[in-house]
Amino acid sequence: MTGGRNVATMSAIMSRWLVRQEHPVTEHDLGRDGAVSDEAVERWVTAAHLAYLDHCTLVQQRQHEFRAELRHRMGTLPAGTLFGTPASVVVTASATEVRPKSFTIAVRIRPCGGDRDIAANANCVVHLEDRATGEARELGKDIRDELIALEHSARHFN
Repeated sequence: MTGGRNVATMSAIMSRWLVRQEHPVTEHDLGRDGAVSDEAVERWVTAAHLAYLDHCTLVQQRQHEFRAELRHRMGTLPAGTLFGTPASVVVTASATEVRPKSFTIAVRIRPCGGDRDIAANANCVVHLEDRATGEARELGKDIRDELIALEHSARHFN
């Protein structure tokens, strides 16, 4: 036990994710130092959270009904060098927080077949913005319920 936590148990915990993507790491994904580039990390996180949004039919429907802009605010991304030189990466995404006017999509990146065995997380906050006022629109209980249902259907582990 360390600080009241069982470290062995903590490392064995896996989360379920709705979206799972695997990307081969190509020369295009590497920086001058030979490690994964920050640009590659940003592409992978963006692709995963957009794939998650593809499942959100009510969000898309409300975007058109409200004539709203679907806005994404990316949080701090992990540095590409953290992942070293993997053969591929597994990137997963799921909603972790739902608020009245926004929700958060968590993204996890895990390198495979390389010199590092570490997972890193990023997040993206999504909201519908009223084009006239610039204010975030209320999502409503039906969108909240859709996000909860999506999370209950998640089958991927990372």
